[in-house]
Amino acid sequence: MTLLLRCTRPVATYSMLRLRLTTLQLNRPTTHTPRTASKEFPNIETLLQKATSAIANALIEETFREIQTFVVLVHREPIHAPAAPVEDRDVSEVKDVVSQLRQDFSKYVKGVMEGKTPSVAARSTHYNEIQGSDIPLLDGRFNGRTGGQTVAPPIEIYHPVFGAFSERCKDPKLEVPNDVLCDTASLLRSVSKISVQEAPRDSETRGILAKILGVSFEHVVNTDETSCEFMCVQHTPQSINAAPALFQIKGELGNGGSDPSVQASFSYARFYCKWERTPIRERSCCPAFLISLAGPWLVIMGAVLTSRVITQRLSPYEWLGCSRVLDDAQVLQVARRLYALRLSIADLKEYYHNLSSPDVEHDHIHPRFCPCIKSFSLDGENVPFVYVQPLERDPSSVTFKAIRSDTQSPIVIKFARRYGEAAHKWMADKRLAPKLLACESLGKNYDNLLLVVMEFVKGQTLHDAYDSTEPLPEYVRSGVRKALDVLAQGDFVFGDLRRPNVMLENENEGEELEVPLEKRIRFIDFDWAGREGSGLRYPFHLASVVRTASGALENDPITRAHQDKMFENL
Repeated sequence: MTLLLRCTRPVATYSMLRLRLTTLQLNRPTTHTPRTASKEFPNIETLLQKATSAIANALIEETFREIQTFVVLVHREPIHAPAAPVEDRDVSEVKDVVSQLRQDFSKYVKGVMEGKTPSVAARSTHYNEIQGSDIPLLDGRFNGRTGGQTVAPPIEIYHPVFGAFSERCKDPKLEVPNDVLCDTASLLRSVSKISVQEAPRDSETRGILAKILGVSFEHVVNTDETSCEFMCVQHTPQSINAAPALFQIKGELGNGGSDPSVQASFSYARFYCKWERTPIRERSCCPAFLISLAGPWLVIMGAVLTSRVITQRLSPYEWLGCSRVLDDAQVLQVARRLYALRLSIADLKEYYHNLSSPDVEHDHIHPRFCPCIKSFSLDGENVPFVYVQPLERDPSSVTFKAIRSDTQSPIVIKFARRYGEAAHKWMADKRLAPKLLACESLGKNYDNLLLVVMEFVKGQTLHDAYDSTEPLPEYVRSGVRKALDVLAQGDFVFGDLRRPNVMLENENEGEELEVPLEKRIRFIDFDWAGREGSGLRYPFHLASVVRTASGALENDPITRAHQDKMFENL
């Protein structure tokens, strides 16, 4: 806290304060209004950088020889979260995040284009090198030495066509035309033949596959003379071709010394990072299907270009060889998947045919970096919103700050596989969590993910407010303990009690009385919260920061003992 005192008798008043003071003299003395002073010295660390210590009496006498008034700044360890930042600092922070994201994306696009060609990049040695660099594919494969993050949010949230494809594959009511069934049988016979050379396989198999999918295959060469083997293209209103689907067809699995699905991923990255595709990148996350066929093995993937290229398998490598007699079921299964792909590629062709410029709010994140969901339900009404910025500076972020279009109030948008809605509401009713506005399923086309919407709370997480190498002040721990006691009254347990998941809400501007800290504690992440003994479990692939702090193993039931151990390590 900073205390300003105006005194008429400097030395005498100073001695009467009976406080342990550190007196500082600015390196460049200037006169500031309270507002400019707040900007110039937002925290004690900044003040210490711009001032040197001085002997109090000498400084006061020298500074105030003729004017018998002076100001004393008293700083003590804060007993609450830092004061709410002024609005222009909030705006400035958003600008910084958005600007950094744009710069990072430009750097990524440049890195892809200056990198190795797709056929070379897909070889295991170079693939491993790229996955440990600044331009990896977010496909889940990582460099064992660097261990970089290569997972990404479910691809369905960026475009519904991928979820629609998955649902069509499972839909028993999807009626596959007879000609598609017959052509699929021909495809299975074709790929069962061992190909010694790639060219004959390409010619025969490509023709059958193109007929099944209802597309024409084109060999498009980029200006740098690289190319994907084949693609189907769609002209856009921007007078440039998009590629709703890219194909990598090999005579046999292993030809060329690489996984054809990886080569298709690099071909996609190269195609959409070319400068000619800039108009498409400015309007879209460039959704596409990637189809790899090597001998009798088929895999179908989805790809988007957000801040990075994201590719995810929508089907496993599927065996197409005719290895069993009396196996009509195989033809029916493969035909259903390929017909679902045909319908989904047609959807993407229509999407690119009507591609238009999105509405981009000033100083807001570009929609290309965000999920395609743009509204939620509240009291039976549809509430649209606009994304402002991700709340985590990581390509895997599924939490965003947004603005409601109706009230212009800030909210938090979060995508989750599961969520402790009851626990969140219980704590929100006690003002120990942000108000929960919605927790709804996005439906089958989005893999039944949950959309969680809550009010935006200004403040700092314990992770940001305190040095991670130091223990929390006792009054903070006491506030968190009281909040956990309230949680226990509802028979709830909080399975991810870490500093990033607990906030200290800022005091409202203009409040004269200091608000007790326990009234500004806010729990903000209820993914792993619920009633103990209700079957709630930790996920697989449990992060070490949770495993170490809680003592839990992956898929363990979440217990109060785990919560209490995390509190001890908070």
